[in-house]
Amino acid sequence: MTAILEKTNKQLIYDTAKNLFFTEGYQVGFRRIAQEIGISQGLITYHFKNKHYIAIEIYKEDYQILSTYLKYSVDPDQDVFLYIVSLYELCSRILNANPEKLAFVIATQTEDITYKAIYAGGLKQIYAKLITYMKPNGCSPEKNLSLFLTTIYSVYAGILQKRNSEFDFTDDEIITYSVNLMYYCLGYDQDALRTENIIASAKSRVSSLLHQYPHLLNIHNYLIK
Repeated sequence: MTAILEKTNKQLIYDTAKNLFFTEGYQVGFRRIAQEIGISQGLITYHFKNKHYIAIEIYKEDYQILSTYLKYSVDPDQDVFLYIVSLYELCSRILNANPEKLAFVIATQTEDITYKAIYAGGLKQIYAKLITYMKPNGCSPEKNLSLFLTTIYSVYAGILQKRNSEFDFTDDEIITYSVNLMYYCLGYDQDALRTENIIASAKSRVSSLLHQYPHLLNIHNYLIK
């Protein structure tokens, strides 16, 4: 009974925090979460050391749900690069349709939570598969993976910040730049046609997926209950 109660408490804390992060902002602290549930802050810290761990779990859950659907359109075992580009495209469309999720993503970029969530969840294996296509450079696969993710997500975080404060980046510009950067990190020369083709394929796959599962465009339908 105790184990069940602890699991229930942890899930309640997680679900409440997730809802507050998206409705009131990531600045929400444990005091506000405890107040919403009607429990002590100590019970929250018993399950989650700090709110960063809750944010990591949100990213993991989000990817788990989206990847389950995305694999209907793109098999990462057949074309891992197309799968990753399609995931970027899918996430981009969801962010555009859900300003509260975009605000959450921007707020968590400075804490390197996206990077930590990749290592804590299943997305690490997907990127590790992509790294096998990297041209030999004398580094270990684990080091190459770390360098690749650090570069990609540092740049992406910077673009998100600039996009909302100084520069007007379009979605097409962001994904084109991101794909070119991934090819560069893998050791391949820039090829405009290659980039254009894989993005066009990703857009087509994602459009088909969202036509079949339109609820994915609303985080209140698949992520926040």
